[in-house]
Amino acid sequence: MFRHRGKRTRRLVSFLRRRAGAAPARRPEMDCRRFPDLFRKRAIVFTDTEDFTTRTVRDGILHFLMIFDRFVEQADKVVARTGGDVVKVEADSLLMRYDDATAACAGVDALEGLLRRMNRSLPANERLRFSYGIGYGDVLDLDADLFGLEVNLASKIGEDLARPGEALLTPQAAAALAPSTLRRVVPHKVVTFGASAIPIHRLKLRRA
Repeated sequence: MFRHRGKRTRRLVSFLRRRAGAAPARRPEMDCRRFPDLFRKRAIVFTDTEDFTTRTVRDGILHFLMIFDRFVEQADKVVARTGGDVVKVEADSLLMRYDDATAACAGVDALEGLLRRMNRSLPANERLRFSYGIGYGDVLDLDADLFGLEVNLASKIGEDLARPGEALLTPQAAAALAPSTLRRVVPHKVVTFGASAIPIHRLKLRRA
């Protein structure tokens, strides 16, 4: 499962093996004791590409991969400049990591600006549009992956709820924003995940 063997990943794998060998009654206490070593507060951005399936049917997967790879090469630089990093690429989606939610919103603004600039000079079948989900909270921050509830929520709202050119935030992400960025956030809708009703917010993206 964990192909990358960096320091943080090795630490998690070691703990999971010890946990598997422990009595079930001991596991909650083990989890609490190791929580500070394994989890970090992080902001997560999950993107989704508009009409990925339709595009691959129409133009072929090689054509999509060509234009997506061209974008990702530039996106890596933009995300780094805004204080984040691209953790991984999954099919037509990017998973990005930031230290705080305000920086994550700045990264989304910058990616939208990059898309607009690139799209101006491209034919219609080479243009990209993204939707975004933003989460913030305690996550397993590994060397080449992220796990946790806020990762799941960011993925869900970015892929299933946000429209192209729209950035949606979990309640924890919205609550963690600096006042200057919070002023650009408005209520979006309440969605149900399992038995929980979760109010989702929308970031008014900068258009300059």
